[in-house]
Amino acid sequence: MSTKQNYQINMFSGSLMPKMILFALPLIATGMLQLFYNAADIIIVGRYAGKEALSAVGSTGSLINLLINIFMGLSIGASVSISKFYGARDMDAISETLHTSVTVSFLSGIFVAIMGIVISPSTISSPIISPSG
Repeated sequence: MSTKQNYQINMFSGSLMPKMILFALPLIATGMLQLFYNAADIIIVGRYAGKEALSAVGSTGSLINLLINIFMGLSIGASVSISKFYGARDMDAISETLHTSVTVSFLSGIFVAIMGIVISPSTISSPIISPSG
C-alpha cells in the first residue's frame, strides 16, 4: 500500500470557491508572516534603539513592501505563463519560461543586494545599539 499523498488541486471539476481559498491560504500566510516580522522589528527597535531608529524602520517599510510585491508579481506572471504552456502540453516552452524566470530572479536578487550594499550607509563605526545597552 502506498503512503504517497497527492498535493495537487483539480481546478477543473467541482466547486471553484473552496479550491480558490485553499490556493490562497499560502499567500495569506506569507502576508501574515511579513506583518509579524514588521511588528517584531518595530517592537525591538522601538524598545532598544530609540525613536530615530524607529522612524527609520517605519519609513523604509513601504520600500521593502514595494520590492516584495514586485518580486511576487514577477513570480505570479511566471506561474501564469507556465500554466498556459502546461495546458497546451508545450514542455519546451515550459522549460524555457522556467529557466528564464529563475535567471531573472537570480540576477534581480544580485542587483538588489548590490544596490542595497552601495546605497546603505556603513554602520560599522556607529552601531545603532551600543554594547553597553
